[in-house]
Amino acid sequence: MRVLIIDNGTSYLEQLKKLFFDSIVSVVNYSQIPKIKYSDADLIVLSGGHGLPVMDSKNPYAEEINFIKNSSIPILGICLGYELIARAFGADLKLMKKREKGILDISPVHSDPIFKNISVFSAYESHRWVVEKLPKDLVGLAKSKDGYEVIKHKQKLIYGFQFHPEMLVKQVSGNNIFINFLGTIKL
Repeated sequence: MRVLIIDNGTSYLEQLKKLFFDSIVSVVNYSQIPKIKYSDADLIVLSGGHGLPVMDSKNPYAEEINFIKNSSIPILGICLGYELIARAFGADLKLMKKREKGILDISPVHSDPIFKNISVFSAYESHRWVVEKLPKDLVGLAKSKDGYEVIKHKQKLIYGFQFHPEMLVKQVSGNNIFINFLGTIKL
């Protein structure tokens, strides 16, 4: 599998690349989106990030949001990437009073192949924004006490994980959801 990671400033890039142990992985910065040759990828991964928030009025992610809306390539958004997917299809993001950082329990609310043999699971979180209400093009697949944690586009192969499947892989189950997600991609 050929994977293109669009790096939105994550500090977990090396851990994320390790999840694709038998794939060809390329990494580009989100500012390079207009120059990227997407047809070389089987999967686009939108990383998390610690820079500007998605709801910033200057909208530094406009090109990335446009790409999400128009892509025919499967996409997985993680943390900030999840927020970009939600925003691309019209969801509002709500700033939390306090940053969520640590292990959180997540419960599927709709069946999906990514939850094969998994019911309630735990995953590592590190974010300040939540999605409480989804637009018509997206379905919420799993929730935590904070809101939606896994979303999916109704027509396209686009998923978003608010959690970090690349972190604490021996302690939590987020990477199992990730592995199941990879199994949904038909190459």
